[in-house]
Amino acid sequence: MAGGTSSTPDSLARIIALLADVPYMTPEQGRRIYEHVRATRPLEVLELGTGHGVSAAYIAAGLADNEAGHLTTVDHEVSRPDPDPTTVLARAGVLDRVTIERRYSSYTWWLKKQIETRSDSAGNCTPMYDFIYVDGAKNWNIDGLAVVLAEKLLHPGGWLLLDDLEWTYDLDPDRIATDGIVHRELSASERREPHMRAVWNLLVCQSPSFTELIVQDDWRGWARKAPGTPRTLTVETTRPLAAVLGAAGRRLGRRAAKYVRHARSHVRRTTRRR
Repeated sequence: MAGGTSSTPDSLARIIALLADVPYMTPEQGRRIYEHVRATRPLEVLELGTGHGVSAAYIAAGLADNEAGHLTTVDHEVSRPDPDPTTVLARAGVLDRVTIERRYSSYTWWLKKQIETRSDSAGNCTPMYDFIYVDGAKNWNIDGLAVVLAEKLLHPGGWLLLDDLEWTYDLDPDRIATDGIVHRELSASERREPHMRAVWNLLVCQSPSFTELIVQDDWRGWARKAPGTPRTLTVETTRPLAAVLGAAGRRLGRRAAKYVRHARSHVRRTTRRR
């Protein structure tokens, strides 16, 4: 993840002002992703999870200021937010830098199609993207597979970004479904535990392909594909110390609760055998 570029402040300020009333990306998050695009100058960018198109607008604005590059953003077929991404991108003046894909029930099927197209008979897949941003379903079953597939399409030296590391279904108890996942059909642990944190810890951080790892504000994970280089992990925060400690406490609480549940289950099994 790069920053501190020779960005275009007026261009970025214009995007922030135009999209201030559209969820779900804050101006600070948008600035970081814009600066990454400006610094690393990707030519092909992939976004999994379009939503209203705010993050796509920040990415496309960076590409436009670089005077090079294109973004493909993919969402599921029935996604129709208001305002829609075409309207948002047109308002931001960057629609010409973006292709919106909404053809399948999940972006994992779209990724499967891309890998098929770019694979030869010997099983070699030719990478295409320099930067891949995952901000979609926030579900282990969908995004776990998406990360595995996306790595095949990411150029060596390219960056993968995962959003919402600490998001859980329990954080939105009044919502019936998220990206087609019906909350009440999930188990208690599936609702309670952050799926993207598991994707990050168990798939991205353990992959031999990703060796430069950065966690920002406990919410975003950046990973550079650089197999064969020493693995490094950097933790960055812009939040007050109390917020950082609170997040750490919540993680420890989840681990302690999991340990207690496992211990109780073991006691019940032992009692029954006696």
